[in-house]
Amino acid sequence: MSPAAHRTARVLAPARAGLRVPVAAGLGLALTLAHVGCTAPGAETTEGAGTEDSSTSGVWAEAPAPADACAEALLVSHGRYRGNLRAMTADEAIGGVCGGGGADGFLRVEVPVRADLTVAARGVGFAPRLSFAPDDCLGGREIACAADAPLALQDLAGGTVLRLAVGIDPAVFSDLNQKPAPEDAPDPLSYDLEIGLTRVLDAGEVCEPASRGRCVAGTLCMASAPGDTPECTTLPADTCSTALRTPVVLGADGEAALVVDPALPQTDAHAHTCGGAGLRERVLQLDLPATPPARALEITVSRPDVGLAVRAPGCLATDELACAAGTDAPARVVIGRLTSLRAAGVAPYLFIELPPDSERDPAFTLNLRLVSEPTPWGMPGAP
Repeated sequence: MSPAAHRTARVLAPARAGLRVPVAAGLGLALTLAHVGCTAPGAETTEGAGTEDSSTSGVWAEAPAPADACAEALLVSHGRYRGNLRAMTADEAIGGVCGGGGADGFLRVEVPVRADLTVAARGVGFAPRLSFAPDDCLGGREIACAADAPLALQDLAGGTVLRLAVGIDPAVFSDLNQKPAPEDAPDPLSYDLEIGLTRVLDAGEVCEPASRGRCVAGTLCMASAPGDTPECTTLPADTCSTALRTPVVLGADGEAALVVDPALPQTDAHAHTCGGAGLRERVLQLDLPATPPARALEITVSRPDVGLAVRAPGCLATDELACAAGTDAPARVVIGRLTSLRAAGVAPYLFIELPPDSERDPAFTLNLRLVSEPTPWGMPGAP
């Protein structure tokens, strides 16, 4: 635990006045990280409480509130926190959460181990805005922002520290701030934050029970044999790094077919511009054939609910050449510049987005054929 985190999570007796958060409410978050020895207390931990069951000990922890100035933000980790924007002002350097102006509050959020980070906020009388930025207070540095919605970043390295900002629409703030805070009800400008961490497990790590975390992208929680302990298992043809190298062998008619079995285990490790989020996908790396000049490779699917995407020369999202979602019509993509790609030794990545609940479906085919090079308008030219 860092010294700053220790200073901001003082253990108090139940009778102590001030903001108090029960330990029991945060056990679900703490259990996710317990097996890796994560001892940095958030708003709901009880460091120094001994071996007593924290769910019944009656020990409380005081939660630090978000600060008015970015530079004064306190270091916290997972847990629940409460703040109030009534006395807050806009940080001039930041310019307001999501660039919208308005009063804002700040916390520094520490990720103690490799994990996914999620923050949700609930305002009493307003819809909070949330943003993440690097651990500095320079303007224009937001990594992500959201209005009235949870904010999440996936697979952060252990030791990562981010600035979390909570903001409000300026017009809403002005209206609520003109009215005094009620004495017998929660202040409309107060809010609650919940910071959650889900550990990311490496290949080979035990992955059950689910409270241990989630398997890293490109692996699946499964047992190698009946009775074995489930581990995060690397799957063939699941990511670009494990893509199935597939020679494209065309017949005399310039056509070929590839068979895809959706029953094989796969995960979803890549995002494409035409959708497919959450769908299992097979990744092939195509060894292109020698072809005449000005020819392209057209790929279509034999069933209409399968999506396709192509990337080259690499596997970055910016390398996407084509994308077709699985809709009512069979997906179709075209890989152009075959001669130059082959000469450069490029083997394009082909992503096959499998439909939901297709694990028991029969195999289907990808139909490949040579077509004329696409024109600048994206349609094949005359043969």
